[in-house]
Order: sequence, then structure tokens, then C-alpha cells
Amino acid sequence: MNLPKILIIDDEPNILDALKRTLQKDYEILLAESGQKGLEILKETPHIQIILCDQRMPEMMGVEMLEKSISIQPHAVRLLLTGYSDIEAVIEAINRGHVYRYLTKPWENDQLKIEIKKACEYFYFDRAKDNFLMLISHELKTPLTTILSFTESYLRGIPQTDEEKKHFVGRIQEGAKRLEVLVNDTLDLVTAQTGKLALAKTPCHLKALIEETLLSIHDMLTQKKILLENNPYEDCILSVDEALFKKALTKILEYAIAASDEGGKIEIIIQLQGQRKRDLTVSITHGGEILSKAQQEKLFEPFLVVGDILTHQMGAGLALPISKSIINAHGGKISVESSKHSGTLFQLILPFSKT
Repeated sequence: MNLPKILIIDDEPNILDALKRTLQKDYEILLAESGQKGLEILKETPHIQIILCDQRMPEMMGVEMLEKSISIQPHAVRLLLTGYSDIEAVIEAINRGHVYRYLTKPWENDQLKIEIKKACEYFYFDRAKDNFLMLISHELKTPLTTILSFTESYLRGIPQTDEEKKHFVGRIQEGAKRLEVLVNDTLDLVTAQTGKLALAKTPCHLKALIEETLLSIHDMLTQKKILLENNPYEDCILSVDEALFKKALTKILEYAIAASDEGGKIEIIIQLQGQRKRDLTVSITHGGEILSKAQQEKLFEPFLVVGDILTHQMGAGLALPISKSIINAHGGKISVESSKHSGTLFQLILPFSKT
């Protein structure tokens, strides 16, 4: 696993050495004894997550260095290391150098580690947010374009026959429904991430839930000529929010379909496991493109898009974070494993009441 990269700039070798020893366990450390050397490292080394720069240095002050670094690596998170008397420099750094936070000298190692960790989390969140907004803007644009273009054409009188008018109205309705799904998915994700996802639990038969879910994806399976193997299983009663639980299952299956090759296979195995068979395990396995370890670790993270955002190649988008949030809200858990030998396996575990 690649460690996040931190570029540390300070004209005092002892400071550089102390910071390196404090942080090197969790980060890849790059050192520079001047602002100019720091800028050269930024040009030579891509994907640096954090820049930690001292303010008071000869030749080039920290504020100037951080300001110049923006054009080289604009997404890096910038921190200024300064003394208590440099408040004016801090204000200038925030305005000119886009500084995320300033740290004071002398520092406490534990607090320094906390601040660096926060900065690293901010970096990944900010990048994920950019990807998410790109995805949302793209997804919104598609149904809106359909709605606006067909509405405009209809108002201009382009469809003449009843059949043509019906077709135009159908396309408008199709775009509206897709837009509604996107908006609802976004609201569900935001609600879940703030811990406010309310469940309306009722006793539900597992077989009915599974059959209705599989019926909803029938057309997608047919279109890609995918064989679905649903192994026999024992019925049981789940205390779940029926609509949300089916939504979680549907989105995982839709992802499996999208990731599978045409003519491939998806297998579902449902078992009663755990002590006295008090856990329901739903395993969904598919072939197609294999996820790397890094992708598996981040697959359920909010805002993450695996693969090409605009062409939807292996695009998780909102689907899997929503599924995870719903399963977690029910007291369950979800995991993923992916390998060339066995394909990609999603496993859901939920508590249940046996009939």
C-alpha cells in the first residue's frame, strides 16, 4: 500500500530530521532545505498530498513558496509552520498560499500527528468531492438534456401523429424518472452519512424480498445476456425496512451486472449461519473486471467513483455507499473480495427471526 506523501520544507536540518522521525512511520517523507528546492521537488514528484512549510526562511519565505506551489500541485494540502509572533504571516498565507492550517513552533508530537492526519483526510475528501460533483453534474445533465430537448421539440410541434406524441412524452417521462432516482439516491446518501436514516421496519419474508428484487433487474440481465444462478435457500422472516432493503440489494446487483462481461454469470447464495443460525448471509458473486486491493478498500466510501467517471466503466457512483449505509443501519455489515480465481464477491450479513 502506497503511503501518503508529505513534502517538508525548513532551512534548519535539525527541524527536518525531527519532523521526519515523527512522521515517517505513516507517511512517505520528502525533505527540502529551501523554498526553491521544495518547488523543484514538487515539479519532479507527482501526487504529493501534503506540503508542510516553515514561514521564516532565507531567500524565499514560506508564504511565497506555498503561493508558487499552487500552480505546480494545486490539489496538495498546504500547512504553514510558524512561531506565535507570525500572525500577520498566517493571515497572508491563508489569503495568498491557500493554507489549510498553520502549526506553531514548538510543536507537540501527538498533536502534530493529529493535524497531519486531518490534513491527509481533507486531501482525500476534497478529491473525492471533486469526483462526486463531476459525476453528479454528468448524471444530472443526461436526463435534463432529454427532458429539455424533447419538451422543446414537442412545443414546436415536431411530433405530428398520436404515436409520435406518445413517444416524445414517454422520453420526457423517462428522463424525469431517472432524475428522480438520482435526487433520491443523493438524499439517501446524505441522510445516511449524517446518521439520520430512519428505518420503517416490518416483518418481511425473505423469499418475497429476493423475488421482487430479482424481478426489478430482469431487463438488465436480459440485455447483457447474463445468467443468474439463485441457489435454493430456506425462507425466514426479516425485520427490515422493506423498501430500503430491496434498494440496497438492487444496487449491489446492478453494480454486479454493470461490472460483468456480456454473457457472464452472477451467482446468489443465501444461507443461515452463525450461532444457532441467527445470521442471514447473502453472497453475490460475479465475474468481469477484478478490483484491486486499493479499490476494494475504498469501494464503499462516499463520493468514490471506481474507474472512468464519464463512461461509467466500473463506476460505483452513489450505489454502493448507499447500500452499505442501509445494511449498517439494519445492524448488518457488507464486505467485498475480488480475485482472478473466484471473481468479485459481495457478502451481506444480517440478523433475522426464523419462521
